[in-house]
This record gives sequence, C-alpha cells and structure tokens, in this order.
Amino acid sequence: MKKFIYIIFFSILLTGCGTINQTAQKKSEEDAKELIRFAKQYIGTPYMTGGTTPKGFDCSGYVQFVYKEMGYSLPRTARAQSTVGSKVRSKEKLQPGDLVFFKGRNAQSKEIGHVGIVTNPNKKGEFEFIHAASTGVRIDKSESSYYKPRYVTARRIIGSPK
Repeated sequence: MKKFIYIIFFSILLTGCGTINQTAQKKSEEDAKELIRFAKQYIGTPYMTGGTTPKGFDCSGYVQFVYKEMGYSLPRTARAQSTVGSKVRSKEKLQPGDLVFFKGRNAQSKEIGHVGIVTNPNKKGEFEFIHAASTGVRIDKSESSYYKPRYVTARRIIGSPK
C-alpha cells in the first residue's frame, strides 16, 4: 500500500513539472510575440550612429531599447549583447525574439558588428529579422546576399533569467 501511494505521489509530481514547463514555454512565446509587435512599431525610424531612442537608432541601441520594454537589461554594443542569454546552437532552432549577430561591413572580419531580432524563423534555418540598418529600422531575410555570409551566432534572451 505504501508503495502504491509513493507511485501516485510521484506521478502527480511529474505531471505538475510538465505543466510548469509548458506554462513557461507558452509565456516565452507570448513575450516574444509582444516584443516583435512592439519592435515593428519602429519600422522606418531613421538610423543614427550611437542612437538609442525613436529619434534614431543604431543596431544595438534599437535591440537594447526594444528589450528594455520587456524588462530586460542588455549591454549597449552588439559584441557585448552576443555574450548574454543562452547560445542557440543552430539556425534551425531559432525562435521569434532571438538575437542574431552578424559581421559588420567587412565580411572577412571575425568581429561581430551587427545585431537584429528574429521575427519569423523556419525549420530550414532561414529567418527574417528586424534591425536598425543604415537605411533605418526594417525587416530583412537571412538568406540575402548581404547577410547570409555575415551570420555569426544567435542568443536567446526571452526565457533566460532577466
């Protein structure tokens, strides 16, 4: 009888853990949708070197501004932002809201020089991302001839500790 009670107790406990994980995942998905909705309000905002406000953004200033709205405190530069959150091991695992990092203007460089926010990933490792480009805030495709050879890495902020 005691063994039966232990089995029931642990079954309930394990079921509860699954529910907690599913709830956390759903919350992360909702937060990502809200973040992207907020980020899209700034499409067309001009680029400004060092810009961190809706008067003008640079890439990392834009990402920092958008994430601050969700309660996350990110570093100021793209290079520093590439060290926070958790590493996304492959492009096929990208989720909306993940940060994606690229080489800057010099595609031969090994240095991170640009950051954007994933808006629409697919299972083939292709994605759309929103970012502050030299022409202003816009959405681009990862497979474009400019960004494809410059992709470096990705980080997950939403769902990571704030």
